[in-house]
Amino acid sequence: MTFSLIALVLALLLQLTGCAADRDFPSIGPTADPSIEERRILVTFTDSSIGRKVPDNILDRYRAHGRYMSSAWSTRVAVDLAEQYGLKLMAEWPVTILRVVCVVYEIPVGQIPADTIKTIAQDRRVESVQIMRTFRALVNNASASFGSDPYFRLQKNLQRMHIEEAHRLTTGRGVRIALVDTGVDDTHPDLRGQIAVSKNLASSNHDKPTDDIHGTAVAGIVAAHRGNGIGIAGVAPDAKIYALKACWPERFGSVAAVCNSFTLLAALNEAVRLGTHIINLSLTGPDDPLVGRLLRAAIDQGILVVGADARENGSIAGFPANQTGVIAVRAAQVDRKPEAAANDGIHAPGTDILTTLPHGRYDFVSGSSFAAPHVTGLLALMRQLKPSLTSPEAIELLHASAATSAQAPNPLDRIVDACLALARLLGIPDCGKPS
Repeated sequence: MTFSLIALVLALLLQLTGCAADRDFPSIGPTADPSIEERRILVTFTDSSIGRKVPDNILDRYRAHGRYMSSAWSTRVAVDLAEQYGLKLMAEWPVTILRVVCVVYEIPVGQIPADTIKTIAQDRRVESVQIMRTFRALVNNASASFGSDPYFRLQKNLQRMHIEEAHRLTTGRGVRIALVDTGVDDTHPDLRGQIAVSKNLASSNHDKPTDDIHGTAVAGIVAAHRGNGIGIAGVAPDAKIYALKACWPERFGSVAAVCNSFTLLAALNEAVRLGTHIINLSLTGPDDPLVGRLLRAAIDQGILVVGADARENGSIAGFPANQTGVIAVRAAQVDRKPEAAANDGIHAPGTDILTTLPHGRYDFVSGSSFAAPHVTGLLALMRQLKPSLTSPEAIELLHASAATSAQAPNPLDRIVDACLALARLLGIPDCGKPS
């Protein structure tokens, strides 16, 4: 057997190993004891082998042995740090976009987390160390009206945004959208064929993404089939969805969802690696330095990132909506606080939105979680017409479309207008009648 043939066989074996292990992503999800979450930390260190040119980008794959395709050196460092500081090693994974290895440790009872973090931060092998953060989807209680007729005439949200007129110009064809969310039911009649990639990066448990409500609802708003004779229409029906599950339902059957730093890192890294054009983050949480670095890397590569703005709940804009370059979206007609300003963020429909739910159902949902995908879909329409669209350009067009719209006298009620945004993008007077 020649050397080249041997190399080919080894490469194929590594690919098969990686693909099999892709189903064995570690479970760093919910725990019954909240105090455990407070003792989990993320530690990163640089591994020079990440990004090295190898066949089929093997370092981006996972494996069962040691769980990931980290180098032997990085695995040894992870184990050494655990032994040196008396930590429990929970998971290890290469964040290829940042060229670091991320390790989740659990600090044992008896150690003070702040002191342990301070000590580890002084280790010359360590690049960064932080507490594990928790993120939540921004939802209001959904109504129980499963018997509603799911027709476009019920989608007042799309009518207010003039989506039907916008579809004369563009439907988002060729645009890849990453939904970093719970799973998506890709068997739903209005979503069948719309999900190009579906990956579970939240756990190795045998949970079913087809049961997840939040991600399925977001996916329907963005890309439900148009003109198929059933159900509803999405804002960008010809875009392709990359469903990257980083969150899990707060409880079975709940629209509310929870994620953490580790699962978000995994999903965001995958979104960048797979070459998506837009990332939708319908969630919020505390500032997270490591996740923030990865978001900046994505934005620097020209990816448009949309984040749900948490200020409708009476708090300040949460992470990641508060990050520079992230397009923050709030639900219109929710925040009536007198101190709110007319230019206070981008507003989109977020109340009583008819969308897809698991197992072929439809229902109305509310919250900034569901305002954000309206803008994500609109960005897909815009990007089909201008692939070089940047985040600052998009934000300017979105603000201008809302400010120009005469549909609502109250500035706080003004939402992005797809027709006006596309007309300004193309330099034409009317998106329904292009010159």
